[in-house]
Amino acid sequence: MAFCKKCGTQLQGDERFCVGCGTEVSGTGAASAATGTGTIAAPVAGAVVPAKPGAAAQQVVVGPGHYAPPGTIPITVTLPAQAPAKRGGLMWILIVLAVLGGGYYYYKQPKPPATADPSVNSALTKQQTFDAHWQAVNGFVQVSNGKWTNNATVAIDSSTLECDQYDSNGTDLAQMRTTLDGPVQPGSTSTFNPFQMGEVATNVDRVTCTIVHVKAVGSGQ
Repeated sequence: MAFCKKCGTQLQGDERFCVGCGTEVSGTGAASAATGTGTIAAPVAGAVVPAKPGAAAQQVVVGPGHYAPPGTIPITVTLPAQAPAKRGGLMWILIVLAVLGGGYYYYKQPKPPATADPSVNSALTKQQTFDAHWQAVNGFVQVSNGKWTNNATVAIDSSTLECDQYDSNGTDLAQMRTTLDGPVQPGSTSTFNPFQMGEVATNVDRVTCTIVHVKAVGSGQ
């Protein structure tokens, strides 16, 4: 009976490699129990060694130490961390909504009326004339035969008429104002029925009526 020289495993005698450590034991490589001599051949990596006569061959990895037969190798897959969703798109949406909301708020607010150009109104006012007669009636100044003439090139929607009462020395005793409604077209004259312009002041000698402000059609002035 033979034994493996390397690990001492009992052999059947017809093996080429030791079933214990995989050392080649055929030929001179096997050592007998009597002499204990023999030559050990260099191991062959990946050699197929039958475990027993008639048994299926198995793959044995030869080398230092003992290794288990190869089996299923577990695979660990590390997935890359998912990047957080980009916030750029959301930020642009918020900005657009804020702009739209601000525009809606702005256009919903009441707008102040346009400021009239004083120089334009002054020029139009100077191109108006008013002629009339006055008399004291029941303690009031009554204006009759009133005629408003528009000498401007634009239609006038309305005007402000001021009547001043003066004494013989030219002292302004009282001022009264009223609105004359139009419209009066360019180069046209509008006449008015008699109307009162306040109580007669003491020592009044004369009354002068002048248009002091006008509002052009469609201008807001």
